[in-house]
Amino acid sequence: MVDAGIAAAAAGPLVTQSFDHHDLDAALGVRRVHVIAAGKAAAPMVAAFVARCRAPFGAVLAVGSHRHLTLPAVVTWHETGHPTPDARSVVAGREALEAARAVGADETLVILLSGGASALLACPLDGITLDDKQHTGRTLMEAGADITALNTVRKHLSALKGGRLAAACRGQTLTLAVSDVVGDDLSVIGSGPGVPDATTWREALAMLARYGGLAHHRRAVVDLCERGADGAVEDTPGPGAP
Repeated sequence: MVDAGIAAAAAGPLVTQSFDHHDLDAALGVRRVHVIAAGKAAAPMVAAFVARCRAPFGAVLAVGSHRHLTLPAVVTWHETGHPTPDARSVVAGREALEAARAVGADETLVILLSGGASALLACPLDGITLDDKQHTGRTLMEAGADITALNTVRKHLSALKGGRLAAACRGQTLTLAVSDVVGDDLSVIGSGPGVPDATTWREALAMLARYGGLAHHRRAVVDLCERGADGAVEDTPGPGAP
């Protein structure tokens, strides 16, 4: 029974099944496809997608904590830090953002997400550092923040989370996600780089106050959230954003 449950949740086969269950061939058509896979299941997800997709490929980037299989030659692999982002996470995050910006208006960006993507793929907003983000994540988690509260803050400190990766892309964006979040909220899984974000700067600031207290978070992080709450910094793309 345990083996059957594990097999049913295997990320690679789920990606393959999604082509038939959701008619992805029709959705992708003959447009060139760029792929960004991030999470602890990035390797099997990207391998399965590349094997099944019939459209031509552009950039194919996979970011994970480990890989236990040989990936197709078209894939560029990054092994980065989890549960705390590291310098490798930032290198991969910047490459992912550049890959999204390079997608043409007549092309498609496919984002493959699984648990751990929030830490594995990092790109701090201007004004804060990787060390600021590391400190913020540790402080929130040590104070008991759940994944929704943690990712509300993460989305607002990132140049690619909370829909910002999709916003950087001129073409169509499609996200396939294996959920590790109760309720399967797509904007929380991997901090939702490819979907709209209904949370706000004001909510991010409230999470800092609730979990740890503003005095225990880095001043640069609190200042950024306060400026955002005052409307001085653009919020994450919300529902209905182009």
